[in-house]
Amino acid sequence: MNKIKKCFWLIAGVLFAISAGWTQELHEGLEPELEMQLKESEEAEEKASQPDELQKNFVIIEPFRVHELNPQITQYSSDSQILCGLYEGLFSYHPVTLEPQYAIATGYKISRDKKRWTITLRPEACFSNGESITAASVRDSWLQLLSTPNAPYASLLDIIRGAEAYRTGSGTMEDVGIYAVDEHTLSIYLNKPANYLPKVLCHSAFAVIHRNPTVYSGPFTLEDYDEVIYILKKNPKYWDAENVKLQQITFIQSEDKEANTYVYNIGQADWITSSVETEKILDSGALQFNTEFATSYYFFKNSAAKPSRNPSVWDYPEFRSAVLEAFPWEEVRGAAMVPATTFVYPLQGYPQIEGFSYTDQIEASLKMKDAREKYGIPAEQILPLTFAVSEYTLADDKLDAIKTALEPLGIDFIVQKCPSNYYLASVTGSEADLFAYTWIGDFADPLAFLELFHGDSTLNDSGWKSAEYDRLLDEAAMVSDKERPELLGKAEEILLESGMVLPIYHPVCFNLIDLKEVGGWSTNAFDIHPLKYLFKKQQPVNALIVKK
Repeated sequence: MNKIKKCFWLIAGVLFAISAGWTQELHEGLEPELEMQLKESEEAEEKASQPDELQKNFVIIEPFRVHELNPQITQYSSDSQILCGLYEGLFSYHPVTLEPQYAIATGYKISRDKKRWTITLRPEACFSNGESITAASVRDSWLQLLSTPNAPYASLLDIIRGAEAYRTGSGTMEDVGIYAVDEHTLSIYLNKPANYLPKVLCHSAFAVIHRNPTVYSGPFTLEDYDEVIYILKKNPKYWDAENVKLQQITFIQSEDKEANTYVYNIGQADWITSSVETEKILDSGALQFNTEFATSYYFFKNSAAKPSRNPSVWDYPEFRSAVLEAFPWEEVRGAAMVPATTFVYPLQGYPQIEGFSYTDQIEASLKMKDAREKYGIPAEQILPLTFAVSEYTLADDKLDAIKTALEPLGIDFIVQKCPSNYYLASVTGSEADLFAYTWIGDFADPLAFLELFHGDSTLNDSGWKSAEYDRLLDEAAMVSDKERPELLGKAEEILLESGMVLPIYHPVCFNLIDLKEVGGWSTNAFDIHPLKYLFKKQQPVNALIVKK
């Protein structure tokens, strides 16, 4: 039996076992906000009218990935989709706009100096084992995040009084400004104003977790899983269970294009994020493409962040700038649908930043000559530049183009390939000089990208620090929404001028899902689709006959 048939029968067998019980138009003339409310009301009515029999199982086929189910320690976007079903925090993403909306929280008040937030929790919120979710539950979750080594998003809580000191081991738990006033009231004391706080708290890293990892705070629980299958069941204890329609969601991992295409066409898969043969999809209208709130980029790693701490020429911006001038932007970006010349994904109101768009070998040679003279590096000395990259990130012809472009500068471009599943985990302990990342913003704000290079950020894998850059980010947190983009734009300019970042493109995400048959799903820039809103739609008899 060949590989394709094997994969098909595996998926078909799983689907059979599960089914057997194994485990418009726009409203013209309306204001946008009113129009959104009307659409939500219409979808809620449609959701309520769908038969429960149809909601027994929802099948998602995704690429191979061993999911990290601890929301505090993962930074993979592929984990976010399943985590948004298992866990919930004070706020959650709106399924369409991605703006923060109340989840476990029901409201908040901000003091006059904007440094004290008082958040009210819904009294009916509880964990999947029936225990109440209280203000103490939230406090304990965040303290655990702060005390977890290498938790990637922990430093985003440094705006809270005493959080950074506790996180870095120089302060105590008692000094952290998070207090449970009573069972349903949480007080947070900040070092500085942070009007973007609800946006940050939508992320799964700040969800409420239980001391028992098999107990959940979200609309679903993990029923069962193995190497390629994750089965989620509806959580009857969830505070909003009445509005969760699906009884079960099954994630199946497969990268077999032919098998995936077949099971979708015969109606045995509801949503596919993995590979398919697009030309063989019977309903081309189910193919969903949109640009992500993300940037694929390369970045340098300073010696301060390397295990050996051995100084390198790539610690100096002059050498990095020479590389950027010689870099073959056009060849590496190739046929990217949305090339990125800057680091921050362009947002409305954000200033236009001058980025990297052309190659200048003459300027590169002059910059390299000046850098060598400044730091006493002989013109004939070969400079090794090691690029650690995951498998399949770059084709060999693009790697060869980079090597060819850098050779005239006396650079020996060395490529180290790492298995994709282990790439991110390997960065911290690597001695390489250059790395490739794709970063999806976690909240709709430039800070979602710029925080990656903040000097004290737990997301900063580069080891780069700039006092002026950090000052601009800190100042941006305290000014009005009108002034904030300008300060953040200046910070990005400093980052780009340092030569630390090589922006490549903004990814385009792909989903295969028929929105005539699935409700509660909308294209969005994060490519995150909260599972609690999904439901299946009953099709007219004539539509089913045509599809068959």
